[in-house]
Amino acid sequence: MFNFNLQPVLDYRKQLEEKLMLEFAEIKRLFNCEKETLKKLKKERAGLIFQLRKMGENRLSAADASNYLSYITRIKDDENHREKIICKIEKELKEKRSELVDASKKKRILEILKEKKLKEYRLSLISREQKELDESWLLRFDRSVKNEEVNNCL
Repeated sequence: MFNFNLQPVLDYRKQLEEKLMLEFAEIKRLFNCEKETLKKLKKERAGLIFQLRKMGENRLSAADASNYLSYITRIKDDENHREKIICKIEKELKEKRSELVDASKKKRILEILKEKKLKEYRLSLISREQKELDESWLLRFDRSVKNEEVNNCL
């Protein structure tokens, strides 16, 4: 029976890779969510600017214009905040991707080693079986030769 002596290490590396994959997926989901939020904010700001311009063609009170402008400014500040968050998440995503690639490489190295050891084990089994077959044929041949000698002597 084949027993890979580094199997616990391989199992640990598989678990680590799976954990990193889950973490990467979660960061990626958060990244996409933040980008979508930023996209909505930009769309909302553009709509407000369009409304303000359209309302500016008609008579617009200074208080209404000021409210629109302060709201647009607040949305722009939110956009800037989201962009900073996105940059931070993007950095985390790159780091996690690097960790994941590294973990995958380490796991793959052990898998290749296991495959190599399994191949060696199978070859040794085949070699051992061949030796046993050769020995059994030699014993049979030796018996048949001895039987012939005994028969010839009689």
